[in-house]
Formats: sequence, structure tokens, C-alpha cells
Amino acid sequence: MILKPVGIYREMYRDKHGELPSLADSVTQQMLPDHAEIIGYLNNAPAGFDVMESVKHLFEEDRWIPGGSSLNSDGVWVWRQDSIEYLADQPLEIPADFVNHVRANDYTPPAVDEGDTFYDALLHYF
Repeated sequence: MILKPVGIYREMYRDKHGELPSLADSVTQQMLPDHAEIIGYLNNAPAGFDVMESVKHLFEEDRWIPGGSSLNSDGVWVWRQDSIEYLADQPLEIPADFVNHVRANDYTPPAVDEGDTFYDALLHYF
């Protein structure tokens, strides 16, 4: 199983995941009309892998995000907890395939089959 990343950027990792897009290259001027519903989808998907740590906020030097590297997934896409905050508060591009997926699911995350391959796929982004 391969999960597609959304809102996961190489700056979230130290010397790892160079294949991910750069946060700087993801800035956009386009605001989706259903942006709030898409963020709601990200917030409502089940937690896949909880991490008890705080990560440094990438836009605000003196701020930390509790559980920021925790992973969430809908079984097709994967994102970090801090990804939700960045996508909600910053003008960042959200992949069209993900937007179409969310809309096709009527903004409701599906139940996830949490088998071994699911956890193996999640750990790739940890």
C-alpha cells in the first residue's frame, strides 16, 4: 500500500524525504471555495499514528505545535497533524487529486482498514 502525501513538506524532516515538495514552492494565491470543508475533512479523519511531541512551527519561530508529527490518513492520503494547521492558515496549494477525492467523499473521511500494510505505509512518513 502506498499513501499519497498531502500538506507534507521536506522542511518537516531533517535530511530526509527530499522527494517531498518544498513549503516555499507550495505557496499559492488561489483559495478554494470549499477550503473550510476540506480542512474539516483533514481534522475529522482518524488518527493513524499518534506522537507525543511538539514540533517547531515552520512560520512562527517562537511557536510549537503539540503532536505535530502525528500522522492521519483516510486510507488513500496521509498528512501530519501540523499539516492541518499550515493548510488552514497559510495560502498553500492543496493537490487537485486530493480535493477531488474529498469532494467525491462528500467531505466525510471513509473508515480505514488498519491492517499491517496500512501502518507500514504510514511509517514511511514518520
